[in-house]
Amino acid sequence: AGASGSGRRALLGLGAVSAVALGSAAALTANAEPGPDERSLPRRYDAEHVAAYFADRPCVVRRRCWEVVRQVTPLLLRLLFDWKMGALQDDAKCKAYAVEVREVLADLGPAFIKAGQALSIRPDLLPEVVLKELQRLCDDCPAITWAEARATLEAELGQSLGDVFADLDDSPQPVAAASLGQVYRWKRKRDGSIVAVKVQRPGMAHIVVLDLYILRRVARFVRFVVRQISWTRVDHVVLLDAWAGGTVAELDYENEARNQDRFREELALRMRGRVYVPQVDHCLSTRRVLVTEWIDGPRLADCSPEVIRRLVPVGVECFVAQLLDMGVFHADPHPGNLLVKDGCLVLIDFGLVAEIDKVSMDAIASSCIHLISADWQALFDDLIALQFLPPDADRETILPPVQSVLQQGMRAGANIRRRAQNFQAISDDMNKLFFDLPFMVPAYFALITRALCVLEGIALVGNPEFDLFWSAYPYALARARALLGSRRTVELLTVAAAQAASQLTAEERYAVWQSGPRSSIGTTDALNG
Repeated sequence: AGASGSGRRALLGLGAVSAVALGSAAALTANAEPGPDERSLPRRYDAEHVAAYFADRPCVVRRRCWEVVRQVTPLLLRLLFDWKMGALQDDAKCKAYAVEVREVLADLGPAFIKAGQALSIRPDLLPEVVLKELQRLCDDCPAITWAEARATLEAELGQSLGDVFADLDDSPQPVAAASLGQVYRWKRKRDGSIVAVKVQRPGMAHIVVLDLYILRRVARFVRFVVRQISWTRVDHVVLLDAWAGGTVAELDYENEARNQDRFREELALRMRGRVYVPQVDHCLSTRRVLVTEWIDGPRLADCSPEVIRRLVPVGVECFVAQLLDMGVFHADPHPGNLLVKDGCLVLIDFGLVAEIDKVSMDAIASSCIHLISADWQALFDDLIALQFLPPDADRETILPPVQSVLQQGMRAGANIRRRAQNFQAISDDMNKLFFDLPFMVPAYFALITRALCVLEGIALVGNPEFDLFWSAYPYALARARALLGSRRTVELLTVAAAQAASQLTAEERYAVWQSGPRSSIGTTDALNG
């Protein structure tokens, strides 16, 4: 016990010394330099423009690095020590760490809050006690003062709030506070309708872009190290730039309003009343203020299991339609952005969306069918078309480990316990794939992966038996029929059925045979559109 205490004190001392040293260096070099100037920052992310902006503000960068290290290092060292000692098996200690992690992420600002939000709906990655704490980041972000919010609103609208909205309190409270802004529920004066008014936090552009600038420098270092020790072709800087582009776009509420209009029109045609997108008031919306129709309804994640089971497939179909038909998709579907009203799924918050070209859309549809039908040779061609692999990739060397990883993942399905049991084996194979083989990750695919993980996480919270692949299969099958033709699609299904049957026991094959007529109906309907 004494040795353990000494080791822990040594680790904490090392972290404290590092943080103080970095802070002192920042203080000593704090010479006069330009202050924040959001007007000189681009609406669209430009890495060179951002680098030039912060080249004139080196002390700001140093102070921010020190702030992050000062808050994160002691926590990480204590967490690492307790993990090594096996102390994290205690629920009370795990709960305490979860609270501290949430508080640190909230203190560090938008980029870190968004990272916590992404993890908050992954029951297959984190224990329940941690998930519950991180989920508070979606709704319980610290709110700015009414004075700050009012100053931004009146500056953006160019008039007094009393001229635009009715029945305002002296100090109204926001109904929700997010990482980039907060939302008020007010009555619009001109027609008496209830609207949602989102106002951006002051100085967000400077704060967010500063974190992105620092992270990009970290990504350059990671890329250098990884390429020295492996054959991977993943460009971490390109991935960071893709994510940064979406994050900076979220700061432009006029861009979000245009996105929302597009989704409202497109989904009204495709989802036939099952998905609703609120209307935007363009007369009152600016770069930092967004006014939309107010939606009265609970979050999907808070509904009954029956409602979740009924609407989750609708949400999956909605996203697959965006991915395979619309060429633009909602890349931030966290629990707070999926509501339910009058039995209909409501989609809100269109700040982070991404586009995908027609060639990639078709390749994704084909890869879905080839994956489920276990056509590994054709799937390899899809990976080349999607730019995961170069055209000269060695099929005989790469395909076996790829097939092994995907087969394990498909067998695990939605069974969280089975996923945990297979995790080590899958992790070993993934390490081999990305470090020993010439894999790349297309920039746009980083946002697709994030959105898919978020959707699956929401579904698993409400339905532990949910399987993302099979939920998306009917829509992907219909899309494959349009691409490949009915005959080729049926051939793929026949081969897949034969391969699957060969792995079943006699009892399982008999059960499938008994349910055959019912199963064939779904396939026939999908093929017939």
